[in-house]
Amino acid sequence: EIDKADVDIEGLLLEVLSDFAITIPEMGTVVAQRRPIVVLTSNANRELSEALKRRCLYLYIDFPDTALEREILASRVPDLPDTLASELVRIVGVLRGLDVRKKPSVAETIDWGNTLLAMTGGDTEQALRSGKLDESLIARTLGVVLKHRPDVKTALRELKLG
Repeated sequence: EIDKADVDIEGLLLEVLSDFAITIPEMGTVVAQRRPIVVLTSNANRELSEALKRRCLYLYIDFPDTALEREILASRVPDLPDTLASELVRIVGVLRGLDVRKKPSVAETIDWGNTLLAMTGGDTEQALRSGKLDESLIARTLGVVLKHRPDVKTALRELKLG
């Protein structure tokens, strides 16, 4: 994730992307024998330099649709009942529509499914059997999908859980 790297890394990348070479103080300049392909990811945490953006192809990848996310979840958490998996994907979709600092990714959906499977007793067992998450269980486990306290508070308020 280039936007989490030091700004100095951008200068290094510019050299690689412009000259297909890199200068290493102890070794000199190393020139690529083949044109390099460099893949950068970004979550837009900071603005990248215009020079770097000019040398990149920008491809925005949105969250998967419900059917694809459900399929991904089933492949990664196969023991999660289908009805509960569908409920998780639906709720995560709602959370992504809220004004939160970090919208939950597919990884958080998977983590939530695994967390519910790992929990035992009471309303968790009931949720696994019925395929429905009750409000208390959602409220207690929101920290799995929302990583910032203000986001959890927003979700609790918007979902009318607290």
